[in-house]
Amino acid sequence: MKILFVCKANVGRSQMAEAIFSKKSKDHEVSSAGISPGEWEGKKLSETKCVKVCLSEIGIDVNEKISKKLTKEMVQDADKVIAIVEKYIWPDFLENSEKVVFWKIADPKEENLEFHRKTLNEISQEVEDLIKSLDESPTGAKLRSIKKQKN
Repeated sequence: MKILFVCKANVGRSQMAEAIFSKKSKDHEVSSAGISPGEWEGKKLSETKCVKVCLSEIGIDVNEKISKKLTKEMVQDADKVIAIVEKYIWPDFLENSEKVVFWKIADPKEENLEFHRKTLNEISQEVEDLIKSLDESPTGAKLRSIKKQKN
């Protein structure tokens, strides 16, 4: 299954979710993007202050990850889209997609390291719940069976 995490700039919440998901599940493909990365588009996360620190504290290096802008094609290609961004800025192609699940998690932009850690903990719990639900779904079981047959 292809999972796409979306936030506003693809610098904080969606990158955290992608990194945690990637670390905890090898059974699914994962990516992330931002609705409006602005000045962050194409920049490495090594330029962030708190995001790289929070993730490094749990053994994840995101210094080489790059902020990407969300496209209609990304949404079409994904099986499930997790939107961690305020609904009022969603583009129509995201708003009208039946693939979208909304997670209400505050944007840590401009906040201190402790707030980022709290955000990371919230995202970690949501990711764990998501992985569990995917693994328990008929599609998740089918994917694991196919992978086992290939090995």
